[in-house]
Amino acid sequence: MEKKKEIPVFNARSFRDVYFQGPEETERLEAIRASVAHFEIHRRDDFRFRCKNTIASNRLDFHLIFIVTGGEGIHTFGEKEYYIKPGMLCFVSPGLITSWQTTVDEHAGYFCAFTSDFYQAGLKDQETLSNLPFFHADGSSVLNLDEKLTQYFNNLFVEIEEEYNADNTFKADLLRALLNLLFQKAIKLVDHEHGKCLVDSGNASQRIAKDFIRLYQKDFLPLIEQQPVTVNSLADYAARMAVTQNHLNDTVKAVTGKTPGEHLRERVLKEAIQLLSHTALSISEIAFLLQFEDPSYFARFFRKYTGISPKEQRQKFHSV
Repeated sequence: MEKKKEIPVFNARSFRDVYFQGPEETERLEAIRASVAHFEIHRRDDFRFRCKNTIASNRLDFHLIFIVTGGEGIHTFGEKEYYIKPGMLCFVSPGLITSWQTTVDEHAGYFCAFTSDFYQAGLKDQETLSNLPFFHADGSSVLNLDEKLTQYFNNLFVEIEEEYNADNTFKADLLRALLNLLFQKAIKLVDHEHGKCLVDSGNASQRIAKDFIRLYQKDFLPLIEQQPVTVNSLADYAARMAVTQNHLNDTVKAVTGKTPGEHLRERVLKEAIQLLSHTALSISEIAFLLQFEDPSYFARFFRKYTGISPKEQRQKFHSV
């Protein structure tokens, strides 16, 4: 019998190599991290901490909080799977199996990582974190925030970042106080809304949006071997998912903010730009791989949504 692959467990140091695609860290970053043990916070748009497009299943041995103000993707927390988009505040418990997949290059917001020992230092109750509604043993929480709340919590992360980077003798105490403020505000939000702000990963709309994203992403996999994509029409995707075309369109738009057609167009453009920039394939060959029968139509499509021709895109990349 084939031995099951073990799920790796990452600590605050080892997870950086797996999660991020940035370069080696500077002495300044190492000095900041050394000034306050078992805690760190970074911007999601910082090139040094830009999340990889795919992160295989793993466990963390620390707590993770992140706010999303830009970008999107599918994040799995235990048995729960969420479509993550701007306006979401997420809490991940230690030991939870988690994974990540996105096709978006640009992300924004913050992530904050810390251990139980850091937050509960000096506290009589060493179960404080596990008693919070966001860090229960059965999983984690994703909160939907409106524009005003997104700004509030993002500003709170900004303040935490400023304290983290400051030269302050009482840095750790201030960071714990700010984390406590974040928790209390989030608890108040959940109580006031009677849980309505909690995202239900299992509701029908979330499932439909995630299934559509998974289907169309799979249809682009042949490009890895430079084979034509197998992207289908919206009617075909709806039929494969046993829903009507209108329902698929309306549901995906409601959950993600974009129609299925917009998702497909953005992915086609992303792949076109990558192929033009990083391969020697002709424009006709690229058009064929992306399911354009007529290269001239591909050129018009590309110019319409990027403002330049495929040839100009290739020249632009190689002139940098």
